[in-house]
Amino acid sequence: MLLKADKNNSITVAVDGNGGDRDALAGIGKAAKFALTLYPGMKLIVYGARRLEEDLARGQALGPRCEFRPAPVQIPQDESPRSVLSGYSQSSMRKAIECVREGEAQAVISAGGTGPLVVLSRHILGTIGRIRPALCAKIPAGPGRFSLMLDLGANARCTPEDLCCFARLGTAAGRVILGESEPACAVLNIGSELGKGNELVQGARELISSCKGLRCNGFTEADRLFTGDNDIIVTDGFTGNIALKSAEGVARVFFHGQGLKRYFAKLARPEWLMPWQYNGSLLLGVRGTVVKSHASARQEALAVAIVEAAKAVKAGLCQALEEDQLTRP
Repeated sequence: MLLKADKNNSITVAVDGNGGDRDALAGIGKAAKFALTLYPGMKLIVYGARRLEEDLARGQALGPRCEFRPAPVQIPQDESPRSVLSGYSQSSMRKAIECVREGEAQAVISAGGTGPLVVLSRHILGTIGRIRPALCAKIPAGPGRFSLMLDLGANARCTPEDLCCFARLGTAAGRVILGESEPACAVLNIGSELGKGNELVQGARELISSCKGLRCNGFTEADRLFTGDNDIIVTDGFTGNIALKSAEGVARVFFHGQGLKRYFAKLARPEWLMPWQYNGSLLLGVRGTVVKSHASARQEALAVAIVEAAKAVKAGLCQALEEDQLTRP
């Protein structure tokens, strides 16, 4: 069931409070309070262990707009798909996703393992048509400018047909998120020349070029990800995850230098390049709004991801994706 905000224009987000790194979990209370302040028309249902209820109380988040529900079990990040589906009925991740399926919430956010989140979301919410869901992130491309990149880890092994499907998902999302009527799409490759790359990217470019409704910009290289050359950047989940984490690593080294290096790095750093502002990847292609937060996200970053989930619901992203798939041959 695809739901928008209720009749009171309130959007409810279900939060998996057990996912993520242990140190990051300690900040959920403050993150929830921050998110509720940033987005007044939002409510939260937080699932997790009892100690999380205390954290929410300390963060002054509990109240009419934030409800806690006990779900003590956490799914290990490396758990097998079969075990995820057959067990963990009391896990916070499963409970939060089921909350969306039952219509109590319109979006779910989790910092848990990507594998379990994708498996459960596909199983519980279902997919839009036969398309393979993909993780899509909004990445900075200059002051007030963004691009969308997918897949970032939902599908390690892909075919050219999969990448073409990702281009369709990204293009439909780009119309909603970026406000572009005809988003320019490019395939991530080792070079921009038409003859470069393996069979996967070559086949993907050919399919995207011939697909009606897609604006193909050919290939792009990793050093052009943040330049705004393209609105949509398509790749397989294995390559995309490595590319994004490499960029995060460089940013971490640059932003956390010591002494004078740290001082001058702060002077040189543009505000639009602050990594925490872009936390949260949308799982496009499932019948509900699902957001994957970074496992080590701190308070501000987690709050941003929660708000992004609410914004996606308000914008009608899932409805736009389904309408796009229905109009495809």
